[in-house]
Amino acid sequence: MIAVPITASTTTEAIKDMRTASKSADIIELRLDYIKNPDLEILLGRKLKPVIVTARKKSEGGKLNISGKSKVELLEKAIELSADFVDVELSMSFNLLKRIISKKKKTKVIVSYHNFKRTTEKEITQKYNKIKKLNPDIIKIVTFANSVEDNIVIFNLIKKARKENKKIIALCMGEKGEISRVLCTFFGSYLTFASLNKGKESAPGQLDVKTLKKVYRLTKLNKPKIFGLVGNPVAHSKGVILHNKGFEKLGLNNIYVNFLVDDLKSFIKKYKNIISGLSITIPFKREVIRQLDKVEKNARKIGAVNTVLKKNGKLIGYNTDMTGAIKAIESKVNIKGKKVLMMGAGGVARAIGYGITNKKGNLIILNRTVSKAKKLAKELKSKAGSLNKLNKLNNIDIIINATSIGMTPKVNQTPINKNTLKKITIKKAVVFDTIYTPRKTKLLKDSKTLGLDTVSGEDMF
Repeated sequence: MIAVPITASTTTEAIKDMRTASKSADIIELRLDYIKNPDLEILLGRKLKPVIVTARKKSEGGKLNISGKSKVELLEKAIELSADFVDVELSMSFNLLKRIISKKKKTKVIVSYHNFKRTTEKEITQKYNKIKKLNPDIIKIVTFANSVEDNIVIFNLIKKARKENKKIIALCMGEKGEISRVLCTFFGSYLTFASLNKGKESAPGQLDVKTLKKVYRLTKLNKPKIFGLVGNPVAHSKGVILHNKGFEKLGLNNIYVNFLVDDLKSFIKKYKNIISGLSITIPFKREVIRQLDKVEKNARKIGAVNTVLKKNGKLIGYNTDMTGAIKAIESKVNIKGKKVLMMGAGGVARAIGYGITNKKGNLIILNRTVSKAKKLAKELKSKAGSLNKLNKLNNIDIIINATSIGMTPKVNQTPINKNTLKKITIKKAVVFDTIYTPRKTKLLKDSKTLGLDTVSGEDMF
């Protein structure tokens, strides 16, 4: 189920947002701490879906600036008016918590704990056990993720609660906790939260309800196979849209998410049992090889992996960058015998360079770190140098940008200025940028104005 928090500042605005949210949400969360002088009787009288009444104090991530007594009175009034749920914080005194729970009548009580700084297994287990002793209808644990592995701590807590037949809402906040908002219900969380629209979030990392329903198909899937993109950064990627739409079109019970990873070895260790496949992007295309059970022949030769599939419990690495890039370039020009400049010496550069030499192109590799360019050039039996040497080149037939220069958000950057671009290329040169966000990079825009042919990273993608 998906709950949508109402963060309007007046009762009138809240009623309007409740009506809108009811079209897509399963449950509405009335955040009374956002509403100035909330009229509970009117608000609950206008509900179209079940409602959680929440009055969060500032230390718990809310807006409320009233006494504890006034807050308790609000929650008790919600119970008197037969609200479907009330959310009370564990930080309240034990006696007040017991008092509210004892008065619940038709109302289900959620006892919640929030940590806006970290996620630790020891702490959340202690808080879970403390809430469990109160015997509320639902236990709620929400913590901040400082690493993608923190989500596993939350997923394990959900599994523990399920084994103990306890209803639980559990997820992580923050960018690295975003995947828990998408996946938590599949592990058994009672619900997840989503904002009504972008800009109306009630907590960091909260996705909007349209994204959860339309992109991730959250309410249509049942314990799906989990796939995703591993990289840093990952927010720019269009893979989430492409793969989830593809899964939908093929009628597959699969889901694809972004994994923002800092420590690849730790990520693979923690997630190996729950994922079915991965896309690998910057900066892990080479490093991932050491974490795999097997690497396909071409990927081994290239020395980089961008696709991982799990078969019979084993992680197997592949490389599709080469095929995608070469097909994209050869849609414009035959590579054989052409003078090719490639900027970059990372994972994607290795794959493309391998493809260029296979097609008998005359490859020159330039990179900011010259030693990397020389090492790759030695493997590919090609030439190498520093990006500072661009001005000394001439008669280039094909230019390839295999760096991240010009990628969102730094869209005004380019690896080659316009004057240099004009100087070093032949009249009908082809310029290929592996970046696809934005689709038209500054490099490609400059190339167009010079009359050069261009290939977008979208074509490779």
